[in-house]
Amino acid sequence: MANSTAHTLYAESQDGIYWIRPISSPVLNPGNYGTWDSHTVAPGPVIKDGQLYKMYYLGYSDPYGQYSIGLATSSDGKIWEKYQFPVISGSTGWERQISPHSVIKKDGVYYLYYVGRDQTGQDRIGVALSNDGTNWAKYSGNPVLTPSQSWEGTGVSWPGVIYENGTFKMVYMKVGYESDAFGMATSSDGKIWIKSDNNPIFKAENTSNGWASDDIAYPCFKSWQ
Repeated sequence: MANSTAHTLYAESQDGIYWIRPISSPVLNPGNYGTWDSHTVAPGPVIKDGQLYKMYYLGYSDPYGQYSIGLATSSDGKIWEKYQFPVISGSTGWERQISPHSVIKKDGVYYLYYVGRDQTGQDRIGVALSNDGTNWAKYSGNPVLTPSQSWEGTGVSWPGVIYENGTFKMVYMKVGYESDAFGMATSSDGKIWIKSDNNPIFKAENTSNGWASDDIAYPCFKSWQ
């Protein structure tokens, strides 16, 4: 996608299975030439906060450079207004390129889980916290999840996080030559995570011709709620 731009589209569903696109044109477009998101605006997590929808999206001007996270808001989920500058920026080391994946709000505090990728292409998971959903501080103990189990390959990515019954729960995917397994981790505070002893909790089919025989990717953990 180095020579093409990426936009964000809108679809809706009554059951989460069958989807329609009532709007044919993009609802979020790259910025003008010279802006930080002039090349790509890729959708990330959306949270409804009071009467306002907040979308955290991946944006960048150079596909080979630094990635950052932007914020757009909407009253109806269809017409969006972008903030001028990124709310979380990539830096150096493990989070040179970052992308947003899950956002939840608990007791007035927002938790945004993102993936950081270094120059070698390895992925790790970090978290940023906010009191208003706009001004964010990265957790000083980042990354909160790194590849430490043999099945995880060279990285962990695509975290889906919910808070349920007093516990933060995360599903995530393996990164490597094959993306063929999902893992799970839990946390009492959203920062320090313990991986399940039963990992991987879900694997690609061990067949030669199944539709999911090679790779599975992008776990979704009740992200519609």
